[in-house]
Amino acid sequence: MTSTANRQATYGALLHVAGFIPLTLSSLFGRMATQMFSVLIVLFVLGTGHSSALSGVVILVSQIPGILISPIAGALLERSGKVGLMSLDYFVAALSMALISVLSLLHHLGTTSLLVIVAISSLTQPLSRVGGRTLYPILVPRDLWDRSNALDSGTFVIATVLGPGIAGVAVLLVGVRWSLFVPAVLFLSAAASLWWIKLPHITTEHRTTVLGDALAGINYVVRSRVLRMLAGTMTIYNMGAGALTVAIPVVVLHRLHGGSESVGLFFGIMGLSAFIAGLVIGRFGTERRERYVLAAGCGETAVALSLLAFAHSAVLVGVEVALCGIANGPLVVAMFSLRQRATEPEWFGRAFSVSMNLNFSGYPIGSAIAGLLLTHSIEVACVAAAIFALIGGIWPAVLPARFYEPTHHEHAMTIADDQVLGQDVSDD
Repeated sequence: MTSTANRQATYGALLHVAGFIPLTLSSLFGRMATQMFSVLIVLFVLGTGHSSALSGVVILVSQIPGILISPIAGALLERSGKVGLMSLDYFVAALSMALISVLSLLHHLGTTSLLVIVAISSLTQPLSRVGGRTLYPILVPRDLWDRSNALDSGTFVIATVLGPGIAGVAVLLVGVRWSLFVPAVLFLSAAASLWWIKLPHITTEHRTTVLGDALAGINYVVRSRVLRMLAGTMTIYNMGAGALTVAIPVVVLHRLHGGSESVGLFFGIMGLSAFIAGLVIGRFGTERRERYVLAAGCGETAVALSLLAFAHSAVLVGVEVALCGIANGPLVVAMFSLRQRATEPEWFGRAFSVSMNLNFSGYPIGSAIAGLLLTHSIEVACVAAAIFALIGGIWPAVLPARFYEPTHHEHAMTIADDQVLGQDVSDD
């Protein structure tokens, strides 16, 4: 690995970090598949004669079981090979997508069967969601974290651009049932990309049980003022942002009278704007600016959601989803980098698993709430989502700047990080 002294902190320098490219490709494929599934499952439920309320419930069930067991997933990631566990999740996800498609084509997929399949698939999701995030600070030098996080969040944004767009075109060409095979193939591609990743050899002692490690991870997050702040901010913010998963298809299909390709287009606009905004903030860095980025992102999202409630033209909807993307890109980069700086390396697996899934829990909850409200009023659903996003920004807005100053944990992390980066590379 290139030493800090001989390397400039640029985006180009990341290309020379061993394992960064295959990990980024794996994240891209996995997130594209996830984004496709989020859109396809809503279109599937709406297209088979069910209500928007059920689509929100399906999204909730597809996430909550994994979130509940995420502390155990974090403990497993620190005890076993991260790459192998991530691959396991991708295989389970691919199998679940294929099973839903096959049963639906055979007309043997009832509502209960659908909910059971997505719930079981959810149980392994933290392995890849958290596993990938824990690998970046291990592989990437600390001075490149903001840029690596910008590119990592960029893969999510690219997935938001391409995933829904491909999903919409696939539905148009072959129908929603056959389209579910596409994310299955992408999940398998994500697993294959992991074969080229080699990790620094890190020895960690585990003197307790898996459950003990999981409880220790929860305790670590609870005692960390920064991780508590992120939990309060992102959980509530995501209750607003999660509403978009259901709201955009409903607005397009019922208010604009568009099709699945239009749904993909609007998600693509949101993703592209977030990608550009994330790259810009990654270039300038977020350290000591986190409170402003987080508060501004929440506030801008609230404004965009409020405007979406009353948009009746495709142009206005496009502008408003673009504003959501511009707000979300920098917010995600700031959140990723702040969490990494506030967590010691030996706690990456356990603390990240608890923190990430706690933050994300607002997303399926917001989708379920939006699904229920959308059956009555698009305006009420969007305004409620805007209120959640606005409330999420209060905590970072009111906290004093000293709250974000490095603690002794972060100083210890910097020393440990330098030691880890100097080790030889070996297989995970």
